[in-house]
Amino acid sequence: MRKVMIVDDESLVRIGLQSIIEWELRGYHIAGVFKSGEEAVAAARQQAFDVVLTDIRMPGMDGLALIRELKLIDPQLKFIILSSYNDFDYMRQAIQLGVKDYISKYEMEPEELLRVLDSLQFTEPSAASGDQNEKQDQVREEAERLLEEKQQLLKQTAGERLFRAASDYPAISGRFDRWGDTVRWICLRPIPRDVLYSQAELKAMALQAEEIFRRLKHMEFIGEDSGFIHGICVVSAADSLKEGLWGLQQMAEELKAAWAKNLNIGLIAGISSSAPFTRMGQLRHEAEEAASLSFYHGAGIYVREEYDLGIIAEQEWLEWYKRIKNRIQYLNFTELTDELEARLEDPGTRWYPSEWLRVGETVAVQLTDLLIERYDLDIDQIRSRFGSLWPLPEAMKRVRSHHEFMAVIYDMTAKTQDTIASIQTSRGWVLVVKKYVESFYGEPIRLEEMAEKVNFSANHFSQRFRQETGESFSDYVVRIRIREAIRMYRETDYSTEEIAARVGYTNPNYFIKVFKKATGQTVKQFKQRF
Repeated sequence: MRKVMIVDDESLVRIGLQSIIEWELRGYHIAGVFKSGEEAVAAARQQAFDVVLTDIRMPGMDGLALIRELKLIDPQLKFIILSSYNDFDYMRQAIQLGVKDYISKYEMEPEELLRVLDSLQFTEPSAASGDQNEKQDQVREEAERLLEEKQQLLKQTAGERLFRAASDYPAISGRFDRWGDTVRWICLRPIPRDVLYSQAELKAMALQAEEIFRRLKHMEFIGEDSGFIHGICVVSAADSLKEGLWGLQQMAEELKAAWAKNLNIGLIAGISSSAPFTRMGQLRHEAEEAASLSFYHGAGIYVREEYDLGIIAEQEWLEWYKRIKNRIQYLNFTELTDELEARLEDPGTRWYPSEWLRVGETVAVQLTDLLIERYDLDIDQIRSRFGSLWPLPEAMKRVRSHHEFMAVIYDMTAKTQDTIASIQTSRGWVLVVKKYVESFYGEPIRLEEMAEKVNFSANHFSQRFRQETGESFSDYVVRIRIREAIRMYRETDYSTEEIAARVGYTNPNYFIKVFKKATGQTVKQFKQRF
């Protein structure tokens, strides 16, 4: 397999060349990718290459100077120039240096590049070069072992918190032992968007990340898994843990700038705390947790030690479940959305995004149950009203930020409210009953009389009213009366006896008992608040 070197100061060109063809399938191996002539020369002194694809005009050592240097190292090297300049003088000098072809890098087609590569004539290795070939084979085998161990590391740390013994990863541990014994894990991913990223975009992101990892001190690119690009920074004994963190932040900032400039994509980076190798799994988990802060703040670089996320305690979850169910049962959607938004914006302990999705799915399920059980809608009817939000729980799973979370909650509750209003308009008897109670709450109101007003039997009226409103008729009457009593306490100087009589209770003592049951506090306690 022919070993290829790519040299270009433009990162998009380097990425494009790596992804334009399936190199391995065509008999070529990308053995080195460099952004300057100086880097390429240093690499050529350490390993052998067969073909060099290089730009002509680069800062520092240009392509022609690079070719001269590389020919001194290995006269058998083959060169192909990639440039955007149609400069005859450059072409003449390139031909004099033995360059085999010249291709415009911005107009290059995969077939044309393969044609040029396949037309190159390579000198078969002599017996004298056997030791060198054997050494190259050994280097290739070591690289393959390292890649296999990295893939295994990604699989293991995805499900376990503990790292296996160093002996299970000889290539990785041997490489890291030369640097230090403490690591930080970093995971990277693009900011989510409505249109999924293409495979070409994802490959370009990974290639840019791998290139930056390769250039920075004690950095190791691990690979892609579970939607993240993963890497590690090893902290040497001579470096402080703070320096290791600084190195990862430097890497993330450089990649952030590269993605923004070259791909117009925002970066999310999560950085773990520092720990020995044996805690690799935990460190990966920490890095992914840190990246989840993007739910609150969007694109950015997040360090696990600087943020604290929590889960919903069992008792708090029970209270939230009851609150959500109660608000939806009584159609108090504004109160529900206000309470959720207030908790979401609370600067205190913040929940993990997965906890918020759990809350959101509970809201979605309760809304669905409300429409099916109380309003007797079938799936097709709900789907026609909710469109892309249906099924509601699935819509919550697609949420990627706290802004999206509240937007979906508002959309769901608004559509539910519109659906109920439409149904109640067609079932006008409920409005007739509510209007009567709102107008005559200070007078005796009997269930049997209300049933007669809307031509129902008493039992049928009782069942249908609860089904349509979520509460019994008697509870509804009490709620309206106590609501008006509270208003009178706030707006008038009426005595408790007067207020009781005005809201339909001839016995003040009975009114006081009803008031406490409905509000959770005595009349005296309530009045002390004003």
